[in-house]
Amino acid sequence: MIVKDITEENIEDLCQVCVPPAKKEHPDWVRGAGEKKKWAVDMLQKWGSFAKVAYTDDIPVGMIQYKPIPEERIVSIDCIYVPRDKYWRKGAATQLFFSLMEDMKKPLSYFDNKRALALVTRTFPGEEPGQYSAYNFFRGKGFKQAGEDPDCLYLPLKTGFTYQPVTKKEVEYVPQEEDRGQVLLICGPTGCPGTYPYFLKRMEKYIREVDSKIPVRWLDSSKDLEKVKERQIDTGGCIVNAKHIKSFVLDKESFQKEVRVALEAG
Repeated sequence: MIVKDITEENIEDLCQVCVPPAKKEHPDWVRGAGEKKKWAVDMLQKWGSFAKVAYTDDIPVGMIQYKPIPEERIVSIDCIYVPRDKYWRKGAATQLFFSLMEDMKKPLSYFDNKRALALVTRTFPGEEPGQYSAYNFFRGKGFKQAGEDPDCLYLPLKTGFTYQPVTKKEVEYVPQEEDRGQVLLICGPTGCPGTYPYFLKRMEKYIREVDSKIPVRWLDSSKDLEKVKERQIDTGGCIVNAKHIKSFVLDKESFQKEVRVALEAG
């Protein structure tokens, strides 16, 4: 198994590694991978190094994505994932992590040629049965809890450094009159190829189960960025009758309950 940094030559591997083999020709997944490629090209131009892929016999089997936070001098690990069970517990995630750790030993240009103070990540549930959770993985690598949120973890890279999460004001949806009486789904470039087929299309399906006739409008941030900015909702967001739906779509019961409340608001 080897680990490679993402470049223009292997950027497609990063975009395809998480796409289920049976779904590679499915139009929704094709679009999802395409949205990720737009995002990845932008990240490569902006940061240079932002992701790595693990290979076994030239087959991409896992990836890690990360980004610098220059104002805090930290690197945020946004995702580490080995999608296929045949490659679980074979060391792919560990090798990806250790490769990133090697990079962290060097001065980095986006930190004014200084080293990062810490690696930071925010874990969330979603592992498959039998799959090692991200939380257990990072705790096993020495990450500590940051602040009061048990899912916010960090690994200090400077002796004595303690990371305190920066409290940022939550950005709230700015209602638009035209959003009333309809559903608005925000799509566009994103770091996850499953955002469009797995999350957004699922939102549409679950909303249709509640109200089969309500109009559904797709707002693409790559084409209508100003309209997205007006609402202050990121890619993957869902608005129903001018109400921002915050429940996670994989929690179907809570998601549909919030949709009903939004629809009943008149």
